[in-house]
Amino acid sequence: MNKIWKILSYQENASIGFLDKLMAERGIKSQQDRDIYLNSDLEYLSDPFLLPEMDKAVKRINKAIANRENILIYGDYDVDGITSTSLLYRFFYNAYKIKVNYFLPDRIKDGYGLNINSLKEISAREIDLIITVDCGITAFKEAEYLKEIGIDLIITDHHTPAGKLPSAAAVINHHLVQEENYFAEEIAGVGTAFKLAQALNSGVVKEMKAELLPIAALGTVADIAPLKDENRILVKNGLKLIQNDKVPGLKILIEELKLDKTKISAGQIGYIIGPPLNAAGRIHDAEEALKLLIGEDEVKLRVIAKKLIEINKQRQQQEERIYQAAEKKIANIDLENKRSIILADSEWHSGIIGIVASRLLEKYNLPVILFAVDQESNTAKGSARSISALNIYQALKHCQSVLLNFGGHKAAAGLSIKVDKINEFKDVFEKYLFKNLEREDFLKTRKVDINLDLSRVNKEFIRGLEKFRPFGIANPAPKFLFRNLKSKKCYQMGKENKHLKIYLENGIQAVAFNMGDQFENISAARIDLIAQPEINRWRGQENIQLKVDDYRPQNDISTALVFEEDNYSFYDYRNTKDKKWTLKKLLSKKWLKKAAVYVNHKKENSDFTQNYSEHYFFANQFELQNDFSHLIFYSLPFSWEHFYEILQGFEKNIEAQSIKVILLFSGSDIEYNSKLIEHLKQKEIAANNENELDFKGSVRYNRLSRRMENFMVFKDLIFKENLFDLIADVSNFKEDKNES
Repeated sequence: MNKIWKILSYQENASIGFLDKLMAERGIKSQQDRDIYLNSDLEYLSDPFLLPEMDKAVKRINKAIANRENILIYGDYDVDGITSTSLLYRFFYNAYKIKVNYFLPDRIKDGYGLNINSLKEISAREIDLIITVDCGITAFKEAEYLKEIGIDLIITDHHTPAGKLPSAAAVINHHLVQEENYFAEEIAGVGTAFKLAQALNSGVVKEMKAELLPIAALGTVADIAPLKDENRILVKNGLKLIQNDKVPGLKILIEELKLDKTKISAGQIGYIIGPPLNAAGRIHDAEEALKLLIGEDEVKLRVIAKKLIEINKQRQQQEERIYQAAEKKIANIDLENKRSIILADSEWHSGIIGIVASRLLEKYNLPVILFAVDQESNTAKGSARSISALNIYQALKHCQSVLLNFGGHKAAAGLSIKVDKINEFKDVFEKYLFKNLEREDFLKTRKVDINLDLSRVNKEFIRGLEKFRPFGIANPAPKFLFRNLKSKKCYQMGKENKHLKIYLENGIQAVAFNMGDQFENISAARIDLIAQPEINRWRGQENIQLKVDDYRPQNDISTALVFEEDNYSFYDYRNTKDKKWTLKKLLSKKWLKKAAVYVNHKKENSDFTQNYSEHYFFANQFELQNDFSHLIFYSLPFSWEHFYEILQGFEKNIEAQSIKVILLFSGSDIEYNSKLIEHLKQKEIAANNENELDFKGSVRYNRLSRRMENFMVFKDLIFKENLFDLIADVSNFKEDKNES
């Protein structure tokens, strides 16, 4: 097993409404939740004063406005920081008719967040109040410095706070909200700035919605914030309002990128619109991107837009050079015995390594940290990207004794370090991963919403899926499992034949991007697909197609279909062509530390025990220990009670909360068990020296007959396609046992 397909729901009844099921998976269960999700009305936005110290911030800003003090917005050089700055800049001008000052740090010269040298320059401009956006939550020394020189500070940030807070007039951060199920609990920096604007004057914010919400949507998506709750409302409304052209620079950038402003998606922001703005802060000057979002002169704005697109092309070229250099370094690393990729180079640009880290993460599915070394200062700036099983911020916190500083989120972080400490950091970081993660955490995982029969796919069904937009983190496009498909025709297409076009049953086509090298595997066998149904519009024609996320040939054991619920994970390997070969392949994998394997055939049990002594093979009598990682049913148990007895014995003797069960038996086990039960019946008759007719009334015979009946019922349950039913039965059986 090299990959896991984790299925979230399984339906055998085709009449059940899929849309309701998909919403339930996203936590949308009540009618109110459904209304909020589908309508995404601005009235559902949370009260900005739920954020602690918001009242203090409003009071201090109102005082500054009344006294005509000089206000400065201190931002960041990425899209979130740039949009946060532009949002407040536009708000202050509309609400108070003032043009606030602003400062965006230089990535190379200043680094991330507040720094003393920049603040010294700012103090010379006679600034009275600094409002940070997308930074400042760990600026302890800088906050003290500002207090000493008499400049007030308001911090608005969305990054994770440390154990204490900087000394400031107000600190606004959603992590500080104590309320459970806070609707804005994962807003980006621009979302936090928007909440401040709401608190200052909600009426003006409503009047400016066509101006502010596209900017909020841009920053939220570009910062990869989860598209749920408050974020989803901001983004959904912002995408709609882009076509109103209230932000001239954004309008012009969209034109220069040859996009249709009436159909802008979250994906286009993330992959097409955001990168030119980000590129300015990465390798040039972030202020260029800010000027695009706050300017009004369309002639000048078009020049800026063209320049940003060109800068992004340069960034792409540098990115590719760094990526290739990183790949050469990786070629000399034994990744089989590593749980992370940590590389450093003095030729790498600190503004680009984060993008390269993301690409390497996608390819190798290991946490990646890349360092850009500054030889003059003997320090290195790093960018970290993480797999879903690892909170990279917490991992870096564990390693903070060897770092100069760090900050970030669960999935991504920035850090700096002395060059001579990098090797020590690698050791500490790797030890943390070995202690806190299992090998299986590093397997590539694809999440599948629900299974679907290809015949259900039509235009009406696809239009229903459109209600789930905008798609992004925490609200991905619904993906379906299509099983046992046969391609009628398949061919490579695109530059260097990178992509595939597949013609399936019912006249439905599929497109598989970046899978051109899988042409033979996909065209030669029956396949299962994870795919997103969509309508492809080309030259005035509309055709239904599946956008393929992943595939596996039928009976391919490299990809496991996993049903996970109630702390149980059932891996479906039932009815593989050669279960003995499959077991050997599974036992050879490093992620499977030690397995308890149920084998009721004496000779096979003996052979396996002899050849795989590091694992435990058992039949009727078993003694399980607490160091097993997986329970494997190589053979089919004889009844529901028998199955549960084994499962319960395993569950009681493992330390992990998740019970991982691999089902490996096949249809041939039904025949074997039936013959074995029948053999026991005949043996019982012979032992009593009676003929069968006379023996049928005996207690023992009836017990064996019931055993056969129970087995027939059990085998129908255990071979159902929907293993969630089996998990539910296990949970119910456990409750009944506990009650009795």
